[in-house]
Amino acid sequence: MPMAAEPIEVRMARLEGAYEQIDRRLGNVESALQAVRAELHQEISSLRRESRQQFFWLLVVLVVSVLLQIASRYLPAP
Repeated sequence: MPMAAEPIEVRMARLEGAYEQIDRRLGNVESALQAVRAELHQEISSLRRESRQQFFWLLVVLVVSVLLQIASRYLPAP
């Protein structure tokens, strides 16, 4: 039966069903996207924390090496 020969109610019901299915799928996509964003935010926070820690230790090593150089100039040799 051609689509034009179907009653309008049947065609509207088919469109409403398709709309509901699309709405559910978009809801699933939105949920998945929110989960990915949350995971990405967590990973970026972790990366920043690691970078800060590594920078802190690099700064400590640098300061200690400079202080040792200064101390070696002003302290008498054994």
